[in-house]
Amino acid sequence: MKRSWKRLALGASLAIALPVAGFNGYKQLVRAGVLRYNKYDRRERGELKVGSAAPDLTLQMYGGAPLRLSELWASKPVFLVFGSCT
Repeated sequence: MKRSWKRLALGASLAIALPVAGFNGYKQLVRAGVLRYNKYDRRERGELKVGSAAPDLTLQMYGGAPLRLSELWASKPVFLVFGSCT
């Protein structure tokens, strides 16, 4: 009887531990940039760190006109906010 409880406890532990380990592994692969989170995830691997200079990108304004970041930060600091408008 004790042996069956041990097997049941071992089976239950494995049934919980394996999906948790798999999910944690998936999160690490997404965080590392190996896997994409969803079809809109456009993260790439890179060396951008807090405090480092931003790449000189060309952004599109609401009206459709292009704007380079270097045009903005030539005269004043630039603060970029990325988020949802919904």
